[in-house]
Amino acid sequence: MINKEHLLMEKEIKELCQQHQAIFIKKDFHILTIACSKSPNEDFISALRFISGLIVNVDIWPQAKIESMLTEKNSLIPERNYCSENNEEESYCIERLDSNYVHYNDTIKTNNLHDEEIDTPVIQLINQTILTSIQKRASDIHFEPSQRGYQIRIRVDGTLHTMQTPPPQMNTGIPARLKIMAKLNIAEKRQPQDGQFDWNDNKNSYAIRISTLPTLHGEKIVLRILNTIHQLSLEQLGLPEPQLHLLKQKLHLPQGMILVTGPTGSGKTVTLYSCLQYLNQTKKNICSVEDPVEIPLNGINQTPVNNKIGLDFAKILRALLRQDPDIIMVGEIRDNETAEISMKAAQTGHLVLSTLHTNSTLDTLSRLHNLGISGYTTTSCVKLIIAQRLVRKLCPHCRQQDSIPTVIPNITGSTEESISVTPDSIKQSFSIKKWNAVGCDHCFSGYYGRTAIYEFLEIKPELQQALSECSNASLSHLFASQQNATLFSAGLTLAEKGITTLEEIYQITGHETV
Repeated sequence: MINKEHLLMEKEIKELCQQHQAIFIKKDFHILTIACSKSPNEDFISALRFISGLIVNVDIWPQAKIESMLTEKNSLIPERNYCSENNEEESYCIERLDSNYVHYNDTIKTNNLHDEEIDTPVIQLINQTILTSIQKRASDIHFEPSQRGYQIRIRVDGTLHTMQTPPPQMNTGIPARLKIMAKLNIAEKRQPQDGQFDWNDNKNSYAIRISTLPTLHGEKIVLRILNTIHQLSLEQLGLPEPQLHLLKQKLHLPQGMILVTGPTGSGKTVTLYSCLQYLNQTKKNICSVEDPVEIPLNGINQTPVNNKIGLDFAKILRALLRQDPDIIMVGEIRDNETAEISMKAAQTGHLVLSTLHTNSTLDTLSRLHNLGISGYTTTSCVKLIIAQRLVRKLCPHCRQQDSIPTVIPNITGSTEESISVTPDSIKQSFSIKKWNAVGCDHCFSGYYGRTAIYEFLEIKPELQQALSECSNASLSHLFASQQNATLFSAGLTLAEKGITTLEEIYQITGHETV
C-alpha cells in the first residue's frame, strides 16, 4: 500500500517538473527519471534530489516531443516509451548524491517497486519541526541561515526559543522543500516571496503562511501557524464586560465601520474572525478580502488578494460592493484608495470591519487623516476603534505574589472598578499587588499562554470638531473625558489580579518602568 506521504511527494515531483517544462517518467528503487529538452539547471535538480532522496536521471528529448507530452498532460510515461531510440536523444545521469548526503539519507525504506515509503532527511526535519512547534503552542517558526548553516527558532507566547541546528548538508534542501510546499518559485532566491499551505496533524487543520527573505548567508524563512479549527468566541477574547457589551452593540449596527488596531502579532486577526463568527448567520451575506485568507470560515465568502495579476484590496472591494453584501471584512487598510472605498461602503448600508497598524486608538484617527479621510467622514462612518496587545499570562502553578506592593505614579485612564483606586487618586501615585514569574515543570519559564489587553474608543459627535481641527490635545482631552481604559491601565488590571506581571505590561505597552 502506497502511503499518503509517498503520494504527496510524487505529486510535488510532477508539479515541479511541469514548472520547468520537464516530464516525470518514472521512479524506481534509487533512481528518478525525467525528460528535458536541454540540460536542467542545478536548482531544479537539487530540488528533485531533496524531494525524492534519489539519484536523478535526465533524458534529453526534442523540444517538440516535450511540448507534445505536456500538452497531453501526461506526466507519467510508460516505461516502453521513455527509452531513447532517436539519434537526437541522449541520456545521461546526474552524478550520485555526495557521500555526506547519503549518510543522512539512511531513513529511506523500500519494500518493493510498487510499495515504498520514502522519508528524506529534509522532509523528516521539516515535518517534525512543524509538529513539535504545534505541540509547543508556537505561533511562528524561523529558519535562519548563517555561515554555519540554518538555525531553527520558534516563537512561543511572544518569545523566541532556539530548537536545533540542522546539518549543513540540508542548507539547500530546507528552503527548496518549504517553497515547494507553498508552491513558490524555488529558483527565485533574490526576491522575497509569500505563500501559504495547509497542514494536518491528524487532529487539527492548520493554515501556514510562509515568507522568504534573501539575507547575506541565504534565504530566511518564517512560517506563521494558524489553527483553522479552534476559533475563539467573543466571550473568550478576554474583554471586560462593559467593552464586550459595547462591541456586540456596534456589531448589530446596519452600517458603519469597526477598526481593530495594533502592531503585527497583536491578535487583530483573531478578534476580527471572532466578530465574523458572531455575525455569521444564514440571513447575512458576509464577504471578506484578505491577504492572504488566513482561516477558512464556512458561510463566509473569502477572497484572497493576488498582486501578481493586479487583484488588490481596492479592486476586490469594488467588486464586492456589486455582490449585495451585508457585512464586509477588509483584512487591512493600507492606502488611500482602500480607505476611501471602505468608508463609502460604511456610508451606504454596509457594516465594515478592518484593521490598521497603529499603536493606539487616537493614533488611528491621525492615521486616517494621513490617508486622506476627513474628520467629518471618520466621525460619520467609524463607530468603534479597538487597540489591542497580547501579554503573556503567569503560570497558575508557580506564580508568586510579592509581599511588598508596587507604587504606580501618575496614571490616567483608570477607574475605581479597574484597579481598585479612588477617582481622586487616579492622577496620583497608588500601589497595586505585584506578582512574579517563577518557572516550573509545567511552564519552564513562569509564563503559560497569552491574553489580550484592550483600549476602546467609541466615536461620538463631539469628536468631529477635534478631528476637523486635527488637534491632538483636544482629542486626548475628549478621550480622557470618556473615562476609557488605556492599554496601560487595562494591563495594570491584569497585573493586579495576578494574570500577568508588571514587567510584561511595561514591555508590551512601552511605558517606562518605575
